[in-house]
Amino acid sequence: MKLRAVWMVPAGLALAASVAWSQGRDDDEEYQFDMAPAAAPMRMAAPMAAEMGATPGGAQDIAYARDRIAAGEVPHPNTFTPEGLFSEHDLPLDTGKACKQVICVTAAAVPADLLAQPEVRALAQIGFASGLDPATWRREPLNLVAVIDKSGSMSGDPLETVKASLHVLADQLGADDQLSIVLYGDRTHVHLPTTRLKDRKAVHAGIDAIVSAGSTNMEAGLSLGYDIAAQSAPAFKGVTRVMLFTDERPNVGATEKGSFMQMARDGSRRGIGLTTIGVGTHFGAELATAISSVRGGNLFFFPTIDDMKKKFAEDLDVMVTELAYDMKLAIKPSSGWELTGLYGVPGDMVKRTPDGGLEMTIETLFLSREKGAIFVALAPASGGALPPKPGPVAAASIAYELRGGKRVQDAVDASMWTNGALPLGLARGRLLVDEASALKKAAALHLEKNDQEGAYRLVRALRQRFEQSGVPGLDGEIATIAKLDETLTRLSGHQGEPGARVATRDPVTGLPR
Repeated sequence: MKLRAVWMVPAGLALAASVAWSQGRDDDEEYQFDMAPAAAPMRMAAPMAAEMGATPGGAQDIAYARDRIAAGEVPHPNTFTPEGLFSEHDLPLDTGKACKQVICVTAAAVPADLLAQPEVRALAQIGFASGLDPATWRREPLNLVAVIDKSGSMSGDPLETVKASLHVLADQLGADDQLSIVLYGDRTHVHLPTTRLKDRKAVHAGIDAIVSAGSTNMEAGLSLGYDIAAQSAPAFKGVTRVMLFTDERPNVGATEKGSFMQMARDGSRRGIGLTTIGVGTHFGAELATAISSVRGGNLFFFPTIDDMKKKFAEDLDVMVTELAYDMKLAIKPSSGWELTGLYGVPGDMVKRTPDGGLEMTIETLFLSREKGAIFVALAPASGGALPPKPGPVAAASIAYELRGGKRVQDAVDASMWTNGALPLGLARGRLLVDEASALKKAAALHLEKNDQEGAYRLVRALRQRFEQSGVPGLDGEIATIAKLDETLTRLSGHQGEPGARVATRDPVTGLPR
């Protein structure tokens, strides 16, 4: 089979967009979007029977970015973390075989056309699933130390959000679990001594008694929390975890003894995991990167009581369950391809290899009810044509340590999907990568280059692409992108012009749908 040197619009991408960058000054960059007719909705394979998944640590949502967009703002580019966005979605890459291991790694590729990266021609997905049976799996008993910021800035809605969520958490914990509560503000103290959840009434009464007062001393509160965790862990048969609730940004750059990050690293060496819960504040890429560099660390942001209560009610068990550690992942492009993007890897432990590939370390994989994924973008090597023969676009080798110390190695090839209907993970993931990269680019244009027109055009094209895609499960993304589009429409002076419109005519026949 010969491949023609003509790029076709990938199935399911309703908009073909080329971004022409002028060779002039940065503030004179031009953006030209060539609109293609809408393609028919893509065919996607039905997901297999319910399986558990796995997701990297670090940011587990982009809730802060969504909250700021809903408020009519354009958030900082660092708030759009691909791993956070992916963690909000199920990205199954079904190969027809049931997963029978603790972690199963799969790979496949799909043609791609990214708005913010016009050189990209393919996306490879490295998918993570788990063979744990959701019908029979039960997490280990949990020794949880909740460390709560009760300073003056937390008074009102933030602290009420935390208290309401702690009530839900107390109801979710089982009789074999135990909970301690440490408060910091005007003073740092143990508010609720380590208490078995058999005495649920005492736990709820302790939560009700939390009141706001004083200034913030996060290091003192976290230090006491880790002390309580370390003291209670030896006699407890299960896992021990600290959960920090705060509206303050920890000083992640400090490395001296007693700093936030040093305590997190010391705790991880003692087998104590850390979940950081952001309440009504900006938790962006800097903190997410720092947290993900600590074994057993993950990060969530909850702008409202309902958001936090829902997450604890549905996902507490997987939020605190670590599956694997120190995953070493190496990706090598096939001949004729070069790597041009990496999305979904938390932290900054990524380096290039002499063969044009990438090596990275993922400190922790957490259990998830959704299948997690990492995506790699590829372009023809040196700007040339596609490789002359079919086959894998990239190969990945993986090694990791399961809980208990067992080392596992695996290897997968990412070939273009040819087995009929596109897996939901590839269909959904291609759009999510487009979203993460385009929103980062648009936010940078708006905030760093004052290019309102460029940001507007990029988000408007993204909105049209999502609205025409036909991919299920993306209504929340469409709403977020549409709101940002409205904000940039106003800021760029396009208010009053016709809005984004989904094509209603068949692109082949020209007839109304």
